[in-house]
Amino acid sequence: MKIFLKSFVFLFLFWMSTSLVFADNVKEGNRLYDSGKYQEALSYFMKPDAANNPATMNRIGYMYKKGLGIKENPEEAYKWYRNAAEAGFAAAQFNLGLMYQHGKPIPENMNEAIQWFRKAADQNYPDAEMKMGYLAVTGTGVKKDYKEAMQWYRRAAEHGDVGAYADIGLFYDKGQGVKKDPNRAVQYYILGAEKGDSEAQLFLADSYAKANGVPYDANRALYWYRESAKNGNVLAMKVLSGIYKLGQLGVQKNDAESQRWLDMAEKAEKKQ
Repeated sequence: MKIFLKSFVFLFLFWMSTSLVFADNVKEGNRLYDSGKYQEALSYFMKPDAANNPATMNRIGYMYKKGLGIKENPEEAYKWYRNAAEAGFAAAQFNLGLMYQHGKPIPENMNEAIQWFRKAADQNYPDAEMKMGYLAVTGTGVKKDYKEAMQWYRRAAEHGDVGAYADIGLFYDKGQGVKKDPNRAVQYYILGAEKGDSEAQLFLADSYAKANGVPYDANRALYWYRESAKNGNVLAMKVLSGIYKLGQLGVQKNDAESQRWLDMAEKAEKKQ
């Protein structure tokens, strides 16, 4: 009995020590990665115990895809994503779906892409839910279905993707899959705008400027156009350029200010 207990204690302590080493390798690798020390991070990620962790596999795949700390290698990225995806890691399933969608580095296969997107979406992964919504609304690889798209966008919003609010608002604005309701659309634009989504901010500004779903309000329109532009929305920058060029929404014509916003838009477009 004593021998059995000693053996059990030894095995337990050994398991605990290896688990701590694994945790330390992943933790240290992530710390170095977050600090931009990619080569050092990869040395920890590649340790056998850490490299068997699905989240780490996905990160290694991303590093190979982007050439972070190692030479860019799409084929290796695919291998790591695939291993993590097959292990059930939602982010890797989404990343693998993108590879099949775009045909890099493997042949394009939309059916395969959708299968992986759906696996990730079924795990409530917001990016995949947004993707499924986009595919349904555009009819890409699936039958165009606004109602199904709306369901996916609602799920994405529930799981933290603030960009989904603008899409949901558009459905109500255009009456696609739901009864046309500009006022309801504005409610969703407000939700997204207040959470910092530049597209929702742009749509909300348009609503105030055009009295669509809310009373006309030049000050609120200008405020949200500016917020959207500050958040990098190129179209909002161009709209502001036009506003100052023509003297709209109660502002005086100002060619210098118009040109400033136009220059900002051109600069932002080059970065995209």
